[in-house]
Amino acid sequence: MVKNDMPVKRKTTMTSFDIVAVVAELKAFQGSRLANIYDMPSGGFLFKFKAPGRSWLLYVKPGERVHVTEYEHAEKGMPSPLVMGFRKYVRESILASVRQHAFDRILMLDFNARGQAYTVVVEVLPRGVMALLDGEGKILQISERKEMKDRVLKHGLTYKPPPSTSVHPEFLEPSFLASKLEKMDGDVVRVLPRALGYPGEVVEEALARLEVSIDTSVRELDYSTIKNIVRVLKELYSESLSARGYIVYDKDDDPLTVVPFKPLGITKRYGLNFKEFPSFSCALDKYFVEELKRFEEREHLRAVEAEKKRLLASIENARRNLDQLRQRLEHTRKLIELIGENIGLVYDAYKCFEEIRDKAGWDSVMGNCLGVVDVKPSEGKIVLSIEGELVELDVRKDPSQLLVDLSRRAGEIEAKIRRGEKALREVEEKLRRLEATIALRSRKARALVRRKEWYEKYHWLITRSGFLAVGGRDASQNESVVKRYLNEKRIFMHADIHGAPIVVLFAEGREPPEGDLRDAALLTAAYSKAWKSGFGSIDVYWVWGGQVSKSAPAGEYLARGAFMVYGKRNYIRSVELRLGIGVGVEEEYPVIIVGPPELVKKRSIVYAVLVPGDEDPSKLAVRLRKVFIQKSGEDYSGLIEALDVNEVRERIPGRSRVIHVGRGDGEEPPRPLRVLPGVS
Repeated sequence: MVKNDMPVKRKTTMTSFDIVAVVAELKAFQGSRLANIYDMPSGGFLFKFKAPGRSWLLYVKPGERVHVTEYEHAEKGMPSPLVMGFRKYVRESILASVRQHAFDRILMLDFNARGQAYTVVVEVLPRGVMALLDGEGKILQISERKEMKDRVLKHGLTYKPPPSTSVHPEFLEPSFLASKLEKMDGDVVRVLPRALGYPGEVVEEALARLEVSIDTSVRELDYSTIKNIVRVLKELYSESLSARGYIVYDKDDDPLTVVPFKPLGITKRYGLNFKEFPSFSCALDKYFVEELKRFEEREHLRAVEAEKKRLLASIENARRNLDQLRQRLEHTRKLIELIGENIGLVYDAYKCFEEIRDKAGWDSVMGNCLGVVDVKPSEGKIVLSIEGELVELDVRKDPSQLLVDLSRRAGEIEAKIRRGEKALREVEEKLRRLEATIALRSRKARALVRRKEWYEKYHWLITRSGFLAVGGRDASQNESVVKRYLNEKRIFMHADIHGAPIVVLFAEGREPPEGDLRDAALLTAAYSKAWKSGFGSIDVYWVWGGQVSKSAPAGEYLARGAFMVYGKRNYIRSVELRLGIGVGVEEEYPVIIVGPPELVKKRSIVYAVLVPGDEDPSKLAVRLRKVFIQKSGEDYSGLIEALDVNEVRERIPGRSRVIHVGRGDGEEPPRPLRVLPGVS
């Protein structure tokens, strides 16, 4: 029988099979030039490479992951001493080779720097490090000094990898595995990872493909089954070399793991789903940067919802106790008033009780003393009925003490009520704060799962009449924008300067009004080198798509992202470099909007106007987000808190100066009106 519990744990770090896939992927980038290295806000590092006609980014976080990334939100301020050290030796060097050490979670990048050999070591292991080695293997730079029982890692020492415990799949033989298993005992799903040093998710996939139950004892495995296990493990290794990626989701649709092989076994066995990605790095990016973040938000929401449920139960119980105390207080006060008005009857009953008890005993009191309806000899009390209300009278005390005792009891109840009301207010305030947290977290969770439109990966804006304009963020995207979206019915735009985004305006054969053309022109102007150079304005030209060609004149070469423009160019003169950036609300999601200030003001809750300046974009993004929260008011501040600061950062053209911040008109941002159905 197959157990219902899946042994695969939620992935938080890469495995040796993952490193295989990343190495296979990175080999295509060998020969690239290392342009720079940056610190990342997440605690990792970003390596920026350039190759003819393209650039690419490698994200490194020791102990967790290493892969190509599309996220370039690096710290642009003063680099750390470690990064400065790396830059000193390997910046501008050539990536000569990429390899995996043994079959461990260790990736090595070999560089050639002006005839000198260097190696960057990335350990994706518990307590792993990133180190820079010279040609002899000595440590020049290291992310953290380590002293472990089997090795010491510090500046000046020769790098020593950890003892290898994994068997490379290429050399794995059934006879070897059979001999290992002869000395071991337990369920196959737990024993195989220990025997081979393989990740549990790989073993689980192999067992699932072979329909071997995970609780099968290794003692029950015959040689034929062992041969099949080895065969499938080798297949999974080969699939990992394809460098494609797959994210597996559990039954709650939460991300479970990301793997470089098609997870047909575990998804079939446990009724799970998976998504395929064109590269393993793409899947890793999605899993670690987006999916796990969403999962953590959902987990937090579940926790605070459970806390909310507990607080609600506590509030209900406190209110019930207060109601009971108030009823007791009301009853006690009624007794005080009743006894005060009938104190003579109380004294008469007390006097009668003493006389009858002394003469005939307790049992004779009832029936002979007016108002006495019960006696409690063991408690020393008699029960009086006063105007239908039963009152206990302690016969060991003077009747006058009854009012004193009742007044003291009323005071004690009042004190309990005050304490209870204070505690209730505190719990209700805690609930109010918790509900505000839930609302914020819910907005963040919704913002994280917001389905982004295809054009949001580019620079984009929607003009005043609803035309969509998209522009490339780099040479590669310029190439993509033209190849995928430009045709003879759409407009090609470019700032009159080298180094500007190519913008495609989806005019669909209709020449837009001057205002719309100027709106779109700002997109290529603001994100061009004109902004970085501090210009006040720049000319922009536009042509129809049919006037643009990738074919260069005979004997000439066009670089990646460059195009030939033929025929008359239409100029939009003096496009002012004043960019509005604001936060709009679209279906309860926060959306960053850019464009001419008057357009952004109309469509935003709160907005700012930027011009070229000196403030670092990363720091400005943080400051703008804070200002937007403060300016947006109670109705929207929580919504803007859900906004990722990186979304603000990527819309800032470069070093800037804020010349205005204000409340917008708050109209919902329009959807593009001039995009044909199916364009994506």
